[in-house]
Amino acid sequence: MPRRTASFAPELLRRREDPDLPGLVARLAAYRRRAFSRHIHDAWCVGLILSGATRLRQAGGLGRITAGETALIAPGEPHACNPEPDGRLAYVMFFLEREAVRLVGVGDEPAFRVPLVRDPVLAARLSGLYRAMTARRDRLEKQSLLCLALAPLFSRTEHLPGPPGRGLARVRDYLREHWRDKVSLTELAELAGQSPSHVLRLFKREYGLPPHAYQSFLRVERAKALLAGTDLPAAAVAQEVGFADQSHLIRTFTPQVGATPNQYRLSLRRARPRA
Repeated sequence: MPRRTASFAPELLRRREDPDLPGLVARLAAYRRRAFSRHIHDAWCVGLILSGATRLRQAGGLGRITAGETALIAPGEPHACNPEPDGRLAYVMFFLEREAVRLVGVGDEPAFRVPLVRDPVLAARLSGLYRAMTARRDRLEKQSLLCLALAPLFSRTEHLPGPPGRGLARVRDYLREHWRDKVSLTELAELAGQSPSHVLRLFKREYGLPPHAYQSFLRVERAKALLAGTDLPAAAVAQEVGFADQSHLIRTFTPQVGATPNQYRLSLRRARPRA
């Protein structure tokens, strides 16, 4: 009688891809039993431990990583991570193909700075990136989240051009002209003559907001004008100014204005003098 291989089933297994983030795959998983032997990937792997702990086998040896820590695994690096005995391991793993690495703007053959990071800011950014994937958010916002989360993890390999100067002004003017359009971070990087991650950092330093927030600001200003000057319902206003839907408008509008779109419109009507 042939020996049966021990079976296992993940408690949770979800895969996400987003057309606005080409070359990036995210995998949310949870296991209570050993699932992996030593294996490799062609992609750059960034794995955030959500709960539990694991002993991660890499070329450098065996190390324990716990919730809140992020493992960085280079292409072709043998590794295996499984839950500890009688434990439960939950994690989200991001797989970056070359297209995603180029979008991050760290060169074609980047190296991770370190194999392991414990940083609550990084953990929050990675969690936010996972939530944003496939969500109804703007392409520029999602690509900015990708760069903000991942660019600091890599050693710099690309040549950085000189001072931004007119390049950032071109980015600002482009956003003012295309405030309603779906803009990509790659477009802005080409306009500025900088890497995507540097555009994010330098634009914020120069204008106070990262590009995606600046575009949202412009859209909210148009929304305020429509709410004040027309009787369009909030859902139609959202469509007119380039938001995905009414909830997207509310989520962006409210913290910027201090009121929902309907509250803002009502406050304007109350302020008008009676005939």
